[in-house]
Amino acid sequence: MSTIPTIEETTTRNDTSTSAKRERSPKRLDLLVVVDSSDASTRALEYLGEFFSRRTDVHFCLTYLTPKVPASLLESGGAEQPQREEQIERALRKGQDEWMTSEEPVADRAISDARAILNRAGVHADAIGTCEMSPLDNCSSAEELLLVARQQQCWTIVVGHSAHSWFHSLGGTHLADQLVTEAKDIAVWVID
Repeated sequence: MSTIPTIEETTTRNDTSTSAKRERSPKRLDLLVVVDSSDASTRALEYLGEFFSRRTDVHFCLTYLTPKVPASLLESGGAEQPQREEQIERALRKGQDEWMTSEEPVADRAISDARAILNRAGVHADAIGTCEMSPLDNCSSAEELLLVARQQQCWTIVVGHSAHSWFHSLGGTHLADQLVTEAKDIAVWVID
């Protein structure tokens, strides 16, 4: 298991950050929790639920790391004729929409399961929120997570170490390793 800093330690470190913060209690801990349907993600959620279930100063923002859109759906070769170019672009957008729609049930189920795990542990429903990531953004998954964390003003990202196995096969390193390397103003908790 990972060693988790106290809320005071996290707040003190984050107070030196130049990032904008939303109005909130200085003792509130906002966690961006990356979930999927893996055992590692389940273990991380159970650990967080057990550790923080009685706390009222912790908020969970659950997000599902959607795989990036396949390269074949990112760009078209274009066409010399404007009408043909428009048809190609419409077909490309349709393919992207269909692909994202096919991923929605998987993401919805993972978020629903994560919420249920935290609820069973005793975390109050008001302390659990969600946020979406865009599989169309032109950045790495780690960069996208860091961007979402900053937008949501979650200064701690939590990820199960062996979760997101598809990411490991694509990137050659584990998502947690990339987050730890790239995060400057955000704490990363990797839970085994």
